Amino acid sequence: MLKVNHIELNNLIKEYYKKKISLFIKGAFGIGKSFLVNDTSQEIAKGRARTFVNWNKLSKEKKQEVYEYPEKFFVLIDERLSEYDSSDIKGLPIFKNGEDTIDWKIPLWAKFLTIENSDGVVFFDEINLAPPIVISSVYKIIYDRIVNSSKINDNWLIVGAGNREEDRAFTHPLPAPVRDRGGEVELITPNIDDWTLWATKHNIDSRIIGFTNFKPSVMYNVDFNNNQKFTTARGFERLSVLINGIKDWKLLELVSCSAIGEGIAREFVAFCKISEKLKLEEIIKNPQKIEKIKDISIKFFLVSAVAEKYKDKKVDFDKVMEISKVLDKVNNSEFVALLWRLSSSYTERFEKDFKSCKEDKFIDRYGKFLC
Repeated sequence: MLKVNHIELNNLIKEYYKKKISLFIKGAFGIGKSFLVNDTSQEIAKGRARTFVNWNKLSKEKKQEVYEYPEKFFVLIDERLSEYDSSDIKGLPIFKNGEDTIDWKIPLWAKFLTIENSDGVVFFDEINLAPPIVISSVYKIIYDRIVNSSKINDNWLIVGAGNREEDRAFTHPLPAPVRDRGGEVELITPNIDDWTLWATKHNIDSRIIGFTNFKPSVMYNVDFNNNQKFTTARGFERLSVLINGIKDWKLLELVSCSAIGEGIAREFVAFCKISEKLKLEEIIKNPQKIEKIKDISIKFFLVSAVAEKYKDKKVDFDKVMEISKVLDKVNNSEFVALLWRLSSSYTERFEKDFKSCKEDKFIDRYGKFLC
């Protein structure tokens, strides 16, 4: 099976949407399959000039609005088939007085797929956790694009995603006829550059971004034999939420150990404590002090912190350039590249400032590192 990275899968989903051919995604847990489908759906919605909504997060009243005015919206419908019984998709029978036939009352999301001018992605997440009898109940949706006797609108893309057999997720093999109805790829663990780009756009704590760039090997640490908490990209996202506002080091370590595993968590807390040594504001005032810094971990912390301050408009572009020149002077071109990538990922303002910069030789040298 073809293995793809996150950028490649993003492009694949867009192409499959254009042709409305189903796509099935396999991959390890916690690496961002669901997030990627959500983010790509938002990109498609923007291109379609429609308002993106996640059906599962809508109130009952908002769902009714979307149902009544489908032409305004691009809808992501995320259904976990493992939660369904085999009869749930078929619906409940409706018996009509005086007639010898029955009709079926189906879920609103399934009915919405058949509405004229509806548009979006129906996402069967964790599809291979569903028992075979449930998977067989969506054959017609995947095979023939039909819900009961009604045709699914031509605008809809059908995507399925699931874990690999080696992930111990108690998966069921997808029947060969189902797999043959669409494309298949395996999403690989995100590399640090792809994850950093995603993290900056989703407000992940800058300390986590600095730490993972300092030690990329921590991005995915799953060992079924050591009885430790797994460390995944999803775990770092969870950690970012949990540590927001925590100032006490002991509490930070306690929370981190629960979120991403003890060993890596303690390394992360040690990385965060660099802030006590760094005296960031002094370095921002006088970037020449960078020349005395020898510890690489401190430089990773410095770069991620400066990029965040640029995002928050607490330092300007000239200061970013001044720090970059000092880093370049001490032969730390990799930190200049990281600082620029982070700054440009955080905000479009960086590229605007970049284009107006007069430092031609410096710009030519490092401009290629911009996202």
